[in-house]
Amino acid sequence: MGWATRFLAAVCFFAAGVLFVPEAILGSPSGTGALTAAKLAHLLSFATSWGAALWATFIGGIIMFL
Repeated sequence: MGWATRFLAAVCFFAAGVLFVPEAILGSPSGTGALTAAKLAHLLSFATSWGAALWATFIGGIIMFL
């Protein structure tokens, strides 16, 4: 069951990437590489920040009070 959960998570992340930045994953026909790289860097930094905040709020908070 563990591999199915990881596979589903990977598919969901790939689908979100295609949804938000399709040029970066599927290829850019117009050749705007710098703009695509900036969009991808922004998405990854936002996801990292959101994930760290979520971890610190819920997981860290629960562990501190155990």
